[in-house]
Parts: sequence; structure tokens; C-alpha cells
Amino acid sequence: MKLPAFLLLILLLGLTGCAAQQPSLPELTVEAGEERGCASVFPQGRWEFVHTIEFSMADGSGATVLGVTSLAGDEIACALMTVEGFTLFEAVYREKGGLEVRRAVPPFDKPAFAEGLMEDVRTIFRAPSSTKVQYGRAAGKIPICRYTGAEGRTTDILPAMDGCWQIRTYNADQTMNRSVAGRSCRKEGEGLIPEHLELKGFGQAAYTLKMTLIHAENLNGKASP
Repeated sequence: MKLPAFLLLILLLGLTGCAAQQPSLPELTVEAGEERGCASVFPQGRWEFVHTIEFSMADGSGATVLGVTSLAGDEIACALMTVEGFTLFEAVYREKGGLEVRRAVPPFDKPAFAEGLMEDVRTIFRAPSSTKVQYGRAAGKIPICRYTGAEGRTTDILPAMDGCWQIRTYNADQTMNRSVAGRSCRKEGEGLIPEHLELKGFGQAAYTLKMTLIHAENLNGKASP
């Protein structure tokens, strides 16, 4: 991978901002009821995922890397590699310990890159922390689980969209921050694993990640190495 592609990834994942035309948080018609299967969106326990990831910007430029994500308890480990297998970036996030960068080839050593990448990973694989949860419908028919965090940020989980699920996150000013759409979901225990994911980041450095699943391994019940 040539240097311009490295710089592109920094722009894609390391920068976010406020844009004038970001989608806004939709009005929710609250309904009493259960959580409607929203927990099944997020893998439970220990897992390992390998995806090809196509990064692209609004002008059509982009790059392709391999992404490896490991989940274990409150720990998330992720790595990015070239298609030839060279590790570009490796980091671990712990709920109580924060972010630890273990490898970052320049210019991947910028703090904004690590923070942006891990936020993308957490949005996809971890249920949001919240001080308030509501269940209802938007646009009169779309089931939603709405999680509101301590800082006023909101996450909408749409557990039944196009045979899979979607996640949409909003800033405290109620403008959309990220959207994730899963496609071709398959049932794995109590969860749903999508074959394809598309994450869009909104703001000054709008970007899209198209992720295709290569490998998913459920490590629950297996001894740790």
C-alpha cells in the first residue's frame, strides 16, 4: 500500500466534525414492551472476526485493508493489515482501562486515528452504554430501541431492517454521527452475524467503510490460549 492510501485512512477515520446537512434524530413514538431483540445485534462473549474493509471518501478515492477484531469480556482488540499481511495498526480497548495502542506504523500513530477507529469498532460490536432506554417506532412503523448516554448522545438500534439490522448514532445536538447497516445476516446462537456491513461517518470528513466477512469464530467455551 502506498503512502497516499495511508494518508487517506487518516482522513477517513481520524477526523470528524459538524456538517450542515447531517441527518437529524427522528421523533420516537414510545411504546411499552420488551427490548425487541436489540441485544441480538451485538455478539456475546468471546469472538474473532476477519473482514476485508474498503474505505472510500465522497470523491470516490479509497483503499482496501484486512481488519481483525477480537472480543473478550470488556476487551476489544483490533488490527489493520495490508492484503499482503503487513500489520499497519494494532490496539486494545478496555472499558475500565481505556485505549492501548500496541503498534502504529506512521502516520497511523496519530491519536485521532486510533480513537476514531476504535469508536467505529465499538459502534459495530458493543452495545451502547446508556442512562435511559426507550422502545418505540419511528416514521410510524420502524421498531427502534433508543439508548441515551450520559453526555446526551443517542444510539438507535433497528433490529429488523431488510432482514438484518441497523445502528444509528447521534451527537448531543441530535445530528447523525454514524450509521451501520448489516446485510445477509445469519443466525449464530442468539445473535445475528451479517455477511456485509456498511458504516458511514458523517461530518467534515465523511467516509464509508464496506466490510465483507471472511471469518467469524465463536470462542465461547474454548480455553484462552
